[in-house]
Amino acid sequence: MELSIEAESSEAIFEEATLALAELLPPAPEGEPVRHQVRVSASDLPALLAEWLEELVYLSETAAFTAERAERVELAGSTLEAVVAGRRSTPQTLVKGVTYHGLELERVGGSWRAHVVLDV
Repeated sequence: MELSIEAESSEAIFEEATLALAELLPPAPEGEPVRHQVRVSASDLPALLAEWLEELVYLSETAAFTAERAERVELAGSTLEAVVAGRRSTPQTLVKGVTYHGLELERVGGSWRAHVVLDV
């Protein structure tokens, strides 16, 4: 499955990627609200986006946590810290992993664009 994202800032790309993943792994509405502090690092911005999504998939599998949105996204170089709000629920495991095939995150004109391929 491919995600194509466009946003006004690099931080907003990560917020939108979280929303897109939430559509693929919807939480149970009755699940308990939960927040996680998440920090990821990578060699560059595209790899950071892949690591971000991998961490959210990992949390869904290991902590029965389904992300709904990213809050307080702070990007410093190739490190990202954010609070992720979601629900405790058993997710429908649709995403096996995030691939680097066709991975992009770049500024184009006045906006940012990303492309990510998920292994489902």
